[in-house]
Amino acid sequence: MIEMPALPHNLPWHRGAWLLLDGVRLPGLAKQLHLWPNAAECLFVSTRWRELLDLSPYLISLTGPNDPVLAYFQTNAWLEPGYLLFSRADTHTLTTWLRSLIVVQHPSGDEVMMRVAEPAVAHQLMTVSEQASSGRWFGPVEQVCLPDAIQGTWQEHRRPASAVTVEPSTLRLTDQELTALGEVEFRQFVVRLTQHLTTYFPDMMAPFSGAERRRRAQQIAQIAYDKGFHSAQQIMLYANVLGYLAGQSIESHPDIDQLLNQPSALLPLQRVLRAAELAESRQVTVQGHPQ
Repeated sequence: MIEMPALPHNLPWHRGAWLLLDGVRLPGLAKQLHLWPNAAECLFVSTRWRELLDLSPYLISLTGPNDPVLAYFQTNAWLEPGYLLFSRADTHTLTTWLRSLIVVQHPSGDEVMMRVAEPAVAHQLMTVSEQASSGRWFGPVEQVCLPDAIQGTWQEHRRPASAVTVEPSTLRLTDQELTALGEVEFRQFVVRLTQHLTTYFPDMMAPFSGAERRRRAQQIAQIAYDKGFHSAQQIMLYANVLGYLAGQSIESHPDIDQLLNQPSALLPLQRVLRAAELAESRQVTVQGHPQ
């Protein structure tokens, strides 16, 4: 489990405070809500997804920084199960706004279903809004605080002071927003890569703990990408090479080094696959005997 730091001290609790929790990240959330006295709004109610209530995001009203539901959220923040919203708007206004974000339009005109309660998605899109001094992804929300388990920190976003409140409608993604959402996909892959390396190469990840493991996996993924290995499969194979070599430098294996660092007639997938096969054949235990 990744230990998250305490919430920032400057959060505007004098405004209305809510939690937006993700039913996908928190299985059984709907049942858990019955144990809490807090008012909660299911975003999928009265929508075309009303049959998927178990997966629905929920908007939960908070009484303040000492609310027991907030304590539950902080305990599970390493799962990135949702995020905090602050607004002077009422619950109905917020719920209507959030429901309008469930489906947006791709530039091609196709519908795209958004994970509105996923912190990484909100972080990317609100960053774009802030850079443009726009309230496009904020609506009536004035400030958010999101858990970032990879960095081991809390991300904060504030609606630009000059932004005009956007009325609920179906938004059409821009090219910049699509690029930002691509960063979310890469981030999700980093999480999977972290799990893969921790499971199959525990010695490699042993020196790292918590968020450090994800940062190491992110570093490996970026190095692989910069070397021309762009697909998830290719990056995973590159990581396997490092795992099999168990701390040995790639340069100490000239044939593997050539495959990974010098373009050839082989496709990138063929090169990194061959490098992984060679590295696997040379993996040794501490005693020097094949595993």
